[in-house]
Amino acid sequence: MLWFLKIQGLTVFRARTLKQIAGTSILFLAALAGSGCGNSSNEFSNPNTAEPEGSETPDEDNNSSNAGNIATSGQPNFLLIITDDQGLDASAQYSVSGDLPNTPVIDQLAADGITFDNMWATPSCTTTRGSLISGSHGINSGVDTTPSLMDTNTLTLQKQLKTGTATQQYASAVFGKWHLAGNGSDLLHPNNSGVDYYAGNIAGTISNYYNWPASVNGVQQTSTVYHTTEITDMAIDWINQQQGAWFSWVAYVAPHSPFHLPPSNLQNRILSGTDEDIANNPRDYFLASIEAMDSEIGRLLDNIPADERDNTIVMVLGDNGSPRAVIDTNAFPRSHGKNSLYEGGIRVPFVVSGANIISRNVREPALVNTVDIFPTLSEAAGIALPDSIDGVSFFPLLSGSDESQREYNYSEFIGDSVTGWVVRDAEFKLIQLADGSRELYDLRTDLREENNLIDQVAQYQQRIAQLDAFAAAIRNTESTTPATETPAEATDISNIIPDNSSANCKNYADNYTSSALDVNNNTRFTGSLQITIDADKCRFTTNAIPNHDFNDGVRSFPNTVEAQDDTYTITANPGFATTITPLSLTLDNALLLNGVKVDILAAACFGVGDGRVGCNDPDQLWRYDPMFAANGFRVDTQNAHTQPDGTYHYHGIPRALLDDSSQGQSPVVGFAADGFPIYGSYFNDNGGSREARSSYRLKTETRPSGDGNPGGTPDGTYRDDYEYVDGFGDLDQCNGMIVNGTYGYYMTEEFPYILSCFRGTPDTSFFK
Repeated sequence: MLWFLKIQGLTVFRARTLKQIAGTSILFLAALAGSGCGNSSNEFSNPNTAEPEGSETPDEDNNSSNAGNIATSGQPNFLLIITDDQGLDASAQYSVSGDLPNTPVIDQLAADGITFDNMWATPSCTTTRGSLISGSHGINSGVDTTPSLMDTNTLTLQKQLKTGTATQQYASAVFGKWHLAGNGSDLLHPNNSGVDYYAGNIAGTISNYYNWPASVNGVQQTSTVYHTTEITDMAIDWINQQQGAWFSWVAYVAPHSPFHLPPSNLQNRILSGTDEDIANNPRDYFLASIEAMDSEIGRLLDNIPADERDNTIVMVLGDNGSPRAVIDTNAFPRSHGKNSLYEGGIRVPFVVSGANIISRNVREPALVNTVDIFPTLSEAAGIALPDSIDGVSFFPLLSGSDESQREYNYSEFIGDSVTGWVVRDAEFKLIQLADGSRELYDLRTDLREENNLIDQVAQYQQRIAQLDAFAAAIRNTESTTPATETPAEATDISNIIPDNSSANCKNYADNYTSSALDVNNNTRFTGSLQITIDADKCRFTTNAIPNHDFNDGVRSFPNTVEAQDDTYTITANPGFATTITPLSLTLDNALLLNGVKVDILAAACFGVGDGRVGCNDPDQLWRYDPMFAANGFRVDTQNAHTQPDGTYHYHGIPRALLDDSSQGQSPVVGFAADGFPIYGSYFNDNGGSREARSSYRLKTETRPSGDGNPGGTPDGTYRDDYEYVDGFGDLDQCNGMIVNGTYGYYMTEEFPYILSCFRGTPDTSFFK
């Protein structure tokens, strides 16, 4: 079972030639976010920017001290600005949302240049950066999932500029988020990839905008300067030291989580900044960080001397769509944002500006892709393009040409919630998922992608075949036109207790459905789960609705349950890793056989915020245990509740999935993120059956007090009240053991309930 513009007329005077702008700098403000699809309509036109205020010219007197440091080059400088997780619904240059940030700086860049309505990226940070720096899609560059380790032998854009005799003097720098170095341990990865100067955060995320690991050419220290400000300072300092042509890639982490209150001098929103307010109103803080970033972009531009600014092309690009926690659902469905292949996930804001860009205040409907920036900058610099890339230069569009360079556009992803590829032409979009399912949408009338046309094969067969052929050429595979298939009838698992003890996830492949009642709200839901086999892995596609009634506690859930669109990948051949992986707030723990995830930890710690939310530091002590009744977590009789986005998840034992009898080995009820099975509570012990015992117990010594410690006697309020004692029970520190040669985790009435760490390596699809 599958779980499942009309452009207003605009006359633009275009008279100048390519030669007339060949010597100008290209300022690329590339806010890497949800990507855009091109067609003959412009549903993104923003009436608020149609008649912009006059642009502010940088004060030459204020910059005169720097003017002598920079000699204007005959070749353009390139400034590529990337924003993180800023979708079209959070970009004032597009009118898909009525809840937009105030970004006068980027608005003015759009008024002075071109706003692209149909830019496609990938649905995640790493993969978009890989496409930008290599000019190739993930299947050809090897950067096809998040996180990824880019091969330092890759021909990067920085290396490409060094290959031309006329361009080898280009100085290159990257500031901010790198996220191409796998786990981020290689601090010299940017430099080894061809970047002359690197300063920023190697890893993909930071846990605190005001306290973060800053790496400068391989040397890492802690910065306590607000990240957006510090990155801007670094870029300004470097640019003002250059003597010739330069390429500066400025990758802000903003507005990526953690959502926070930016400095008041950078944005004007009236916000309290409390943990509770951030948790309840994350979009307000999301938009505030965009506004703060816009202020710092303005400072960056103002600090480029006027003559250098005249010789700089600026691009602003988003790396993927807005996350589901903050996406404007009036623009896109919640499941169609970041980490999805829908328009809300891959169509991103993109503005190109520069003092001598021919086209001004223009909306460009042409199809463009993040892989196209590599060849565009190469052509702007005057060097030949390599044969090995997928990108197509859109440099002619900057000169006023109205000829689109693309007939088709393509994107792909292997990731947290989806694996597959997409291809589109000016009208239709084809989605191909790893499980073999397909979707077809008419983007002219269905931007939200709610009317799947794939079953109308007779009407669209030729169009599908053309789209499929283009994707096959990118992927170097045989084109496969869709076959007409009848989905297998789903198996109803409503209120069914699992009864299979196989440790191999492949033995559960099937389509499942169920019916469940939200008791407190008296609302009926339909659950959907599909388990498919993909080589040595199993793919679980689920809407996260359980197969049993829920929300039946004394107090109703604080957040209403919503169906999701999630995909998890589980290895069929798990093995022990060299080191144990602890539980983390950034990693879902397991998926049970009713399609509901296990997420044991709570973001609540003693002394952090109001003690209910905001404890996102994985090393913070005294984290509350949601299963301790006195802590007051609103869980139902299945030890579950909802996250702010409506995802139902278990913190403890789901009793509806367990057989209380003690007859033999308990069946498998799900699989952990590392692929090992999760059993019920019983196992065969020397011919008899008994309940597995946890090896954790309450500590006997009094808790420390003062300086952030709660004091008192350990009673289970906090996870740190427990200690693992080898041999105290049957199970190891992760709550697992080997029975009859098979390792698995066991559910226990006592702490840690399901599992407390991973013996194997968690699959990346479980990262949030």
